[in-house]
This record gives sequence, structure tokens and C-alpha cells, in this order.
Amino acid sequence: MKLDLKQIATAWAISFSPSEEQKILAEKRLEVCLPCDRRVKTLINVATCSACGCPLSKKVYTDEFNPCPEKKWEETDKKYFDLSKVKVNKTVI
Repeated sequence: MKLDLKQIATAWAISFSPSEEQKILAEKRLEVCLPCDRRVKTLINVATCSACGCPLSKKVYTDEFNPCPEKKWEETDKKYFDLSKVKVNKTVI
């Protein structure tokens, strides 16, 4: 998976002062991550995604539709994004 530094920086920034809707979406995404077999803990006890290497406490604040590399957030994200404006593989869904 290619790292998107802009996406990462934006997620970190949002995590420091999220709106109420962003908090709710992050909580819902984290619920999906908790049982996932790609969730691992680092030596300093930080939960990360082994598929992309991101710390989950920040990744869940990404402001894009379904940025999970395993595409596990799609059902959750559908409730929070205007799907008429979402691009997947450069096509609008």
C-alpha cells in the first residue's frame, strides 16, 4: 500500500480536535478494527494495522471513504459519506 502523507497528516490533525460526527465515525471504525486479525500491538502497546502500519487511534480519523486497506470500513462509512461524490478507483460510485 502506498503511503499518502497528506491523508496521514490530515487524520492526525483531525484526531486532536474532531467534530462530533468525526468522533462517532472514528468510534464505529474502531469497533470494526478491534476483532480484525490485522490489528496488532507494538512493543510500546500501540494498536496498529499490520496491513498499512498506521496507528489505529489516528487512522480511524481519516476523512476519506473506506481507507481501510482490507476494505472493512465500507458498510460503516456508507452512513457518513455522500456516496454520489465518493471516488473508488477513479470512478464515482
